[in-house]
Amino acid sequence: MDKIDYINKAEKLVENKNSRIILLEQIERYYSVSDCPVCKHDYKVGDAVFLQKGTFLHGTYKNMEGLREIVRHGLIAGAFVGGRNSKYPFSVGVWNLKRDCFLKDYIDFYSGGTIGYIDGETGVFKTEVIPYSQMNTVLEHILVNNLYRWGMEQTKEARFMPSLVQEKVEIGIIFRSANSPLKQLLKGDILTNAISDENVKPFIHEGYYSKFLLDRQKKDDFFTNRESAILFGIPMNFIEGILVGRKIEKDKNVLQEIKELLPWIYICNLDGKVIMT
Repeated sequence: MDKIDYINKAEKLVENKNSRIILLEQIERYYSVSDCPVCKHDYKVGDAVFLQKGTFLHGTYKNMEGLREIVRHGLIAGAFVGGRNSKYPFSVGVWNLKRDCFLKDYIDFYSGGTIGYIDGETGVFKTEVIPYSQMNTVLEHILVNNLYRWGMEQTKEARFMPSLVQEKVEIGIIFRSANSPLKQLLKGDILTNAISDENVKPFIHEGYYSKFLLDRQKKDDFFTNRESAILFGIPMNFIEGILVGRKIEKDKNVLQEIKELLPWIYICNLDGKVIMT
């Protein structure tokens, strides 16, 4: 599909006039940045990857098949390409870094678990992420902080990005959005209040809309406050690196295919180190 096909589909799928205009404007933004130069890097094999605040990351459950599709067409929302059912069918989900950090530390953080608890002193419900390297201290954390009611689950990143706790998702994409024209696409982030409750409604799965309105006003570590859902898509020229899981790290043929698809990028592993440039 090309630009006119996407425009025609948007006009057909979105009946609300204001919402349709918002989506068409986002498609225009996508194409306005899709011709920007590719994101080059200075990494060497063995270097530790450092990510700037505002970097986007996205995991593809289709792994190499998904990466090939993204290279051919860009990262495009399911409503336009027939992707799997989603709470946000007109958006693509990315993890939007809230601070500068080394990739190794970010992977350790999201490979842990999200805990929600009633504070024993105040009775207030709180949430926080326990990093992978600190998971063995969870019981101590509960006892020391006098938590009398609590629950815990994997972080969303651990499920949808290559992580230390699963091997189903083996491909993660690192987009250079910090200090780049790609930030313009955040005008179409439906998880912010940039789009009104009324105009955002066509972009949300019908059964989730009421809860969505509550969740996006009061984000916590479960919702999460680390995520962006960007209308329409993200062009592939902003890919700066590919994060691979342990299985692909050992497969030289797959690594070589990744480099052939994206010659300018670096490939890094779950240790946060560059393994191919």
